[in-house]
Amino acid sequence: VDYEAIEHYKWILNRVRSNGMKVMLTLFHHSLPPWAADYGGWKMEKTVDYFMDFTRLVVDSMFDLVDSWITFNEPHVFAMLTYMAGTWPGNNPDFLEMATSTLPMGVFHRVMHWMAVAHSKAYDYIHGKTSLEKPLVGVAHHVSFMRPYGLFDVGSVTFSNSLTMFSYIDSICEKLDFIGINYYGQEAVCGVGLKLVETDEYSESGRGVYPDGLYRVLLMFHQRYKHLNVPFIVTENGVSDETDVIRRPYMIEHLLALYAAMLKGVPVLGYIFWTISDNWEWADGYGPKFGLVAVDRANNLARTVRPSYHLFTKIVKSGKITRNDRSLAWEELQKAAKAGKVRPFYRAVDNHGLMYADGLDKPQGRQFVDRDWRFGHYQVDGLQDPLSRLARALLIWPVITKKKIRKVKVKHTDESGLALQPA
Repeated sequence: VDYEAIEHYKWILNRVRSNGMKVMLTLFHHSLPPWAADYGGWKMEKTVDYFMDFTRLVVDSMFDLVDSWITFNEPHVFAMLTYMAGTWPGNNPDFLEMATSTLPMGVFHRVMHWMAVAHSKAYDYIHGKTSLEKPLVGVAHHVSFMRPYGLFDVGSVTFSNSLTMFSYIDSICEKLDFIGINYYGQEAVCGVGLKLVETDEYSESGRGVYPDGLYRVLLMFHQRYKHLNVPFIVTENGVSDETDVIRRPYMIEHLLALYAAMLKGVPVLGYIFWTISDNWEWADGYGPKFGLVAVDRANNLARTVRPSYHLFTKIVKSGKITRNDRSLAWEELQKAAKAGKVRPFYRAVDNHGLMYADGLDKPQGRQFVDRDWRFGHYQVDGLQDPLSRLARALLIWPVITKKKIRKVKVKHTDESGLALQPA
């Protein structure tokens, strides 16, 4: 055991707490030791034992410095990209392993099973610490709002959701003090890949901007798990945007979506914006810029505060979003879109408009999109395959245009200029 490393982390946690912040500590965030990868990692039961050795060491050393615990961050993302696709380090799947990965005894389900067992054991251990008052233990569960691009993609979306939407939470739901939701946006599934929809706005890392998706996801999860009486924490929500032009309306619109879900009865304990400073994005490296603070890695890691930092500070301190804040952020984005301005984009796209999973070392340029994706304003496109377009033109469109399209809105009951103010 490297006790110097433990003391270093304790020093960090003490610094965090001394600045008036709370600590949410994640035990596993995709970092699999090479020696564990050599024998198969989370494909093997013995990894649960090694993980528990690690958990006991961390909890015993730091329990008095931690306010809430996350056992696993995005377990199904790790399982897919490491053990099914092999794009993350830790496994080199052969063709047979990849082809059978989603079968009942395939590698995906094995990995998810042992991660569920490990979570349950860690949950029990943390709750067994008698000196720890009311520990909060949960997971950070990644959810994308997936939609089919065409008629023949409906099955792919249904199958993917069956693997990733609820199955892991179902397996551990009796041992959760909160459910963490990591939400970034929507994905249009087309064939075996993700479609770049030219009329949609995207982050630098290829995630479609869709604030309504957060609202819909929270309502779906609340409906499924409300019998557990556990709250939700939005453990990650953010956008990679070096220009900082998308980030400000993104932040505001997702907070409005979150507040609307709360008004519908979803118990929300907290919200964490991803992230404070530009970070390492796994396979994307240091390319996509997620930070409220820019980091210049060619200049001794110099930090530069972005305008979104000041906006987030204002919202946190006041607990309010004004209509003026919302208008100004949106108007700046619209000016950039109408002027045809270009920003970085770290996804390669093939001739069929499908995005490659791996990031680009050097970004290509992509224009800001002139589309209203604000919360309650975004109109989802219909299926885009030729057959669906024809059917919509001949049969469906004349019918639905006669109906009033209902939008989700946060109602205002006063003239104070507030767009959002928590109760």
